[in-house]
Amino acid sequence: MKACLKTSVSLSVMMIASPVWAQASQDAKTPASTVVDSTQPQETTVAGLQDIIVTAQRRSENLQNAAIAVTAVSSDQLIRSGVTDATKLTAVAPSLQVGTVTGAYNSFYLRGVGNFATTALNDAAIAFSVDGVFIARPSSSTGVFYDLERIEVLKGPQGTLYGRNATGGAINIITAKPKLGEFGGYLIGEYGNYDRRQLQAAINVPVGNDGAVRVAGQVTRRDGFYSDGTGDERSEAGRMQIALRSSQSLRLRVSFDYSHQGGLGPGGTYPDLINKDRQIGFLDPRAGAIAASTFIGFAGNFLKPLTTRPYFNNRYYGASVQADLDTSIGTLTFLPAYRRSELDLLSIASGLVNTQQEKDDQVSGELRLASPDRGLIRYLVGIYGIHEDIRSKYLFNEQYFGANGTNNANTDSIAAFGRLTFALTDRFRINAGARYTVDRKSVMTDSYQANVLCFSPNHLCIGGPSLPEDYGAFEQFASARPAFPTPFGTTGNFVSITHPIVNAERTFKKLTWRGGVEFDAGQRSLIYATVETGFKAGGFFSSIDDPTYQPETITAYTVGSKNRFLDNRLQLNLEAFYWDYRNQQVSTFRTNSIGGTEFVTQNVGKARFYGLEADANILATPTTLLTVNAQYLNARNTSFVYTSANQSPPGSPPSPPATGCPATLSTDVRTYTVNCSGFTPAQAPKWLITLGAQQTVELGSAGKLVFNAQARHQSRTFTGSELLNSEIQRAYWIGDGEISYHPVGDRFTIAAYVNNVTNKQIVAQSIPFPIYFPLVAQTLRPPRTYGVRAQVKF
Repeated sequence: MKACLKTSVSLSVMMIASPVWAQASQDAKTPASTVVDSTQPQETTVAGLQDIIVTAQRRSENLQNAAIAVTAVSSDQLIRSGVTDATKLTAVAPSLQVGTVTGAYNSFYLRGVGNFATTALNDAAIAFSVDGVFIARPSSSTGVFYDLERIEVLKGPQGTLYGRNATGGAINIITAKPKLGEFGGYLIGEYGNYDRRQLQAAINVPVGNDGAVRVAGQVTRRDGFYSDGTGDERSEAGRMQIALRSSQSLRLRVSFDYSHQGGLGPGGTYPDLINKDRQIGFLDPRAGAIAASTFIGFAGNFLKPLTTRPYFNNRYYGASVQADLDTSIGTLTFLPAYRRSELDLLSIASGLVNTQQEKDDQVSGELRLASPDRGLIRYLVGIYGIHEDIRSKYLFNEQYFGANGTNNANTDSIAAFGRLTFALTDRFRINAGARYTVDRKSVMTDSYQANVLCFSPNHLCIGGPSLPEDYGAFEQFASARPAFPTPFGTTGNFVSITHPIVNAERTFKKLTWRGGVEFDAGQRSLIYATVETGFKAGGFFSSIDDPTYQPETITAYTVGSKNRFLDNRLQLNLEAFYWDYRNQQVSTFRTNSIGGTEFVTQNVGKARFYGLEADANILATPTTLLTVNAQYLNARNTSFVYTSANQSPPGSPPSPPATGCPATLSTDVRTYTVNCSGFTPAQAPKWLITLGAQQTVELGSAGKLVFNAQARHQSRTFTGSELLNSEIQRAYWIGDGEISYHPVGDRFTIAAYVNNVTNKQIVAQSIPFPIYFPLVAQTLRPPRTYGVRAQVKF
C-alpha cells in the first residue's frame, strides 16, 4: 500500500501546472535552506495526498499553507519531460512561456508579463535564481537543470522578497543538497530519437558525522531538431557541494558549478515552412528560397540566403556559500555568491547573423533573519546587494541594415526588506512587507549603425552589395564613412552611417510593498487575499539621442483558497487575480534625429490582466491519480503606444513598421506612431488546461508498472509583441506518455517515453525582421521525441 501511494503521488508532483501536492521522494521534503541530516527523524507518510515543503517565501513551509501562487515541479517530472534548459519549462509549468530570442537569450513570460531581452543592456522581467542566488543576465539561465530537488515558479510580482526584475514573478531552481551520514547516489542514462544521449549522475559521500560532499554532473548530446542541424544540444555541466555542521545550530554549505554550452545553438524558420515537413532551418535551401524572393524596398534589392554556419561556445561558472545559524530570535542566513558568464557565439536563431562575445561578472550577498514560524509575531528581515559588470561586443547583421559595437555596463543595487506576520488568532493572520531598492546603473557604449539605401530613379539596386558579416570588417567599413549617405557599390546604392556613443549613469529608487490576510477555514482549508507591487529599473540603449528609459511597475491583487477533502484524497485549489501593469518596457527599432536606425527600449503605457486558476488533484484509488489544472486569462493593453522608424529613403514610398496595430506616419514622414491599445498582449493565452493520469499496476514480487499520461491545451496566442497575424500560434493540444517498470525496492527503473505524441509544430517565439516586414522568423518548441531511460540507485 505504501509503495503504491508513493508511486501515485509522484504523478501529482509531475503533472499539475500549479502548486504540487505530492512528492515522490524524501529529498523533496527538505527545505532548500538547510543541510539534510539523515540521522534525524523525517516527516512521516500519511494516507492520501502527501505534502511538499517549499521555500518560495524565504522560509520552509507546507505548500498548501503558503498564501502565494506558486507552482512546484519535482525532479522526476523534469527528467520525464526532458527539461535540460529553460526553454522546456513550459512543458511542466504552462503559465510560464519561454522562448529563445537571439540564441543564448531566453525570454520569460508569466501570464503575459515579460519582455523581449536581446542585448546585454536589457534586464529580465522574471527573476531567475539558483539556490537563492539571483542570476541577473537572461543569457545565463542555462547549465543548471540536473540533480534537482524541485523548481518553484512564483506567479505575480515578488517585489518584497525578490525585489528588482521580478515584475512578472520568479523562477527558483532548487538543487539536491548533501546529506549528512549517508552514502548513496544514482546514475541515469537515456537514449532517444535525434540521436539523443544523456548521462546524469550524482554521488553523496559522508565526511565523518558532521560533513558530506555531493558531486553531480550531466552530459547531453542531441542532433538538431531543424533540417539544417540547428536546434541541437551539446552541453556538459558539473556541480560540487560541501556541507558542514559545526554544531546543532550552525550549518554551512559551499557550492561550485561549471557548465559549457556548445553545438550550433537554437534554430528558427519562416511561417510558410511550418507544418509542411520536419522543422526547416534557415540554412535549408527551402528557407533560402524564401529569403531570395524577399524584396527590400529601401535597399532596392533582394535578400540573400543565409550561408554563415552558427556556433555556440559559452561557459558559465558559479560559487556560493550559505551559512545558517539558529539563534533564540530566529535563523540567521548569510548567502554570498559569485557568478561569471563567458559568451562566444554566432547565432541565426532570429533569421539574421548575430555575433556576440560577452563576459559578465556578478557578485551578490544576502543577509536575512527569519523568526520561528509560530507565536504572535513572525518576521523576516534582511539586506541584499549585487554588483554586475558586463563587457560585450556584438554584431547584428541583416544584410542591408547592421549594428556593431561594445557595451560596458555596471549595476550596483542594494535593498533592505522585511515581512511581518501577525497571528491575531490561531486561525487568522495578517501580514505586511516592504522593500526599498536603490539601483545605480552606468553604461559606456560605442557602436556603428549602417543602412544600405537605394537612390536610383526606379528605386532598384538589384545585385548591389550587402554589409560585411565579420565584426572587424563591419567596424572598419562603417568607421571609414561619414554620417550622411555616401555611394556604396555600382548599382545606385548609398550607405548611411550613424555612430552613437553613450556615457551615462542614472540611479533608480523604489519602495515596493505587500499586504495580505490569511484565514484557516478548516483543518485543511486556507483562504487568503494579497496585494503586492513590483518594479523593474529603467536603463539605457545605444542612441545618439536620449538613450534612457524609465522603470516599469506592476500591482497585483490575488484571492485564493487551498483545500483538502475526502480524507486527504481530493485537493481543490482556486485563485483569482488582477494585475495592473504600468510603463511597460518594449524594445523596437526607430529612427534617430539624423535619420539613422536604432534598436531602443521605450515605455509604452499600461496593460491589465485578470483571470482564474483552478487545480484538482484526485487520488481516486490507492493506485489511480488524476489531475486537472485550468487557467483563464483576460489580458488587454489599455494604453500601448510607441514610435517606430520609416525605413524608406527620401522620395521612396513609406515603409510601415512590422506591426499588426494601427500605425500613423508623422508629418515629417520619418516615424510611425504605433497604437496597440485594446489588443491582447503577446504570450498571454486565454486558456491553459492540463490533464494528467497515473495508473500503477502491482506485479507482486516482480514489482510494478506505472503508466503516466498528460495532455496540455493552449488557446490562440500571439508569439511576438508586434501582434502580427503571422505571429499567431493557433490553439492546440499536445500529449505526453510514459511507461516505467519498478522492481521491489526501486533500486533501478526502466522507462519508455514519448513527448509531443502527435508531432505538433508549435511556435514559441516570433521575431520579425524589423525593417524587412512582412518577413518573420520563428523559433519552435521541440517536435515529437521518444526514447528509453534507465536509472540505477545505490
